[in-house]
Amino acid sequence: MANKTYTVTVASGNLYGGGTGNVFYLDGVRNATGPGTIEWVSGATLRFEQSNSSNDFHPLIFSTNTSTSGIISSGVTYYLDGASNQANYTNTTTFNAATTRYVEITPSSQTDFYYLCYVHGIGMGGIFDITQNTWGALPWGDN
Repeated sequence: MANKTYTVTVASGNLYGGGTGNVFYLDGVRNATGPGTIEWVSGATLRFEQSNSSNDFHPLIFSTNTSTSGIISSGVTYYLDGASNQANYTNTTTFNAATTRYVEITPSSQTDFYYLCYVHGIGMGGIFDITQNTWGALPWGDN
């Protein structure tokens, strides 16, 4: 079970040229000044729910850098209609055909990482800032 779930949507339009479209919105929010930053702690699980049809052609992945060359597989589970398969998740044909799709990550280290679109890259995503004291991320009484 995830400690926090984000509902992911993608606004239509063009990001480049000053627009606000073709970027990930997490619970309806996008950092207006650039790629969004999420603060979180290692060991806690985040779920990114991508079942909304606006996510078609935009599978969200995690990477150690700002491209798909650093895709993170350890501690990450990609789900399409209840089945876990990273290759199917990043394949837009199977991704678009699924009705329930989400990805979960449980960071195990203090190293920051990125979330991005497998097809369109970092311009749609942002950075995870792994912290020790993010408010609300730990159970009551921890730290």
